[in-house]
Amino acid sequence: MNKKNKTPVASAVLRLIHRAFTAASGPALLLLLSTSPSDAGSATWKLNPSSSDWNTAANWTPETVPDGESDTATFDVSDLTDISLSAFTVLDGIVFNSGANAFTINTKSNIIEIFGDGIINNSGVTQKFVVPIFNIGFFNQAAAGSSTVFIMKGGFLGSAAVGFADHSSAGSGTFIMLGATTGETQGGNVVFTNSSTAADGTFVARGASVEGAFGGFILFEDSSDAGNAIIVNNDTLVRGGGGCTAFLDNSSGGKARIKVLGQGELDITFHDSPGVTTGSIEGSGLVILGANTLSVGKNDLDTTFSGVIQDGQTSETGGALTKIGKGGLTLTNANTYTGGTTIDGGTLVVNNSNGSGTGSGAVQLNAGSLEGRGIISGAVFVGNGSGLGAILSPGRAGSRIHTLTVQSALTFNSNATYRFELNSNSGRADEVVAKGVTINSGALFSFSDRGTGTLFPGTVFVVIDNTAATSIAGTFTNLTDGSTFSAGANSFQVSYHGGTGNDLTLTVVP
Repeated sequence: MNKKNKTPVASAVLRLIHRAFTAASGPALLLLLSTSPSDAGSATWKLNPSSSDWNTAANWTPETVPDGESDTATFDVSDLTDISLSAFTVLDGIVFNSGANAFTINTKSNIIEIFGDGIINNSGVTQKFVVPIFNIGFFNQAAAGSSTVFIMKGGFLGSAAVGFADHSSAGSGTFIMLGATTGETQGGNVVFTNSSTAADGTFVARGASVEGAFGGFILFEDSSDAGNAIIVNNDTLVRGGGGCTAFLDNSSGGKARIKVLGQGELDITFHDSPGVTTGSIEGSGLVILGANTLSVGKNDLDTTFSGVIQDGQTSETGGALTKIGKGGLTLTNANTYTGGTTIDGGTLVVNNSNGSGTGSGAVQLNAGSLEGRGIISGAVFVGNGSGLGAILSPGRAGSRIHTLTVQSALTFNSNATYRFELNSNSGRADEVVAKGVTINSGALFSFSDRGTGTLFPGTVFVVIDNTAATSIAGTFTNLTDGSTFSAGANSFQVSYHGGTGNDLTLTVVP
């Protein structure tokens, strides 16, 4: 994919961010090779330091500043817990001992780079790192620790980043990326490169507060991995200023739980083909696919997405959605992606009230179930003729009775099941509307009465409303035309020529 030709607003900003982070990190990494002071060494922050300056030797025991790749900065009980850097600092790690105070470490206009064990927090309290201008970088296998909070303020291009490279990890830390507060500047950010991982971290990208500014963002590059992270892209009142998460190159979405709220965005436009697999999506924001496929469900959660899933923001088309795993994804809004929808596991519930919940492409149900009361514009194929069963169920299985509308053709293949539910107490039943219906040999019909009532003879239930001029092609293997079956206190006669002459109906008979 030629990334240089992508020019939508959010994506253009992501390219600038990528360049800025590279520019900021590269010189810093070179600088560390020649700036470690000769008196550097591991040390513990004093009980009564003379100032809040990290880089003052008199504040440490022994009186040396931890500032070298083999140096560890240790924190215990202290009268002064708000600490600021006054120089570029390199470390093996930071340790908060058991019983240590809650500290706040502010990088101000300087950089911390950590190359060893990373941050180890044994204190039992939360430790805070504030990044207002420049960066904190984790390298090798350094981890961001547990019960740690990082706050990135942003404000200008290339600023306020926490970066992970090599095989480093976000641990179970919390990262809050604040939106920019001045126009045409970026928000705070977290960038993962190489084979680093978001692990079990929590990431909150907040929106910008003024017009023309950008929200906080999380960027996954190279072969980095979102792990089991919780990622929240927040809304904003500023147009185009929501929080954003983007996957580039060959990065992985892991089993992350991604929440996209309001003007928040998830963007996989610049990822290598075929696309990204992740845990789940939810919220009311914008998912931008470009020409890629987003596969969701790896964490087996049940989530609802009420925002919009679309192709690219300029010329990219063919974006697709695949449902995997054991959980459920409910789509409640009209979506515009064009590359189709595949269900390989779990449940996809389509509950939109206008447009098409699955975009304009076809829906292929290979395994799991397709449910809902919404509208699907493309053709629907239930089953693929082999493998695990595929179930079409209008409404929601075991829940309320509803109608699912397919504006194109509906095909049941040999490993398909149409799960039909009726409530004899209310006299209501599920229904599928489709424009042309084909039922191939081996497809099955499943009937369930959720009530215990006795229906009036002559009552007709439309099982499939075929809006095409042609008849239904084929029959379900266990539901032959003209046959009669009983369920509870009622008996039903089957017709594939009922309704307007080409619908599948069940008529109550004595």
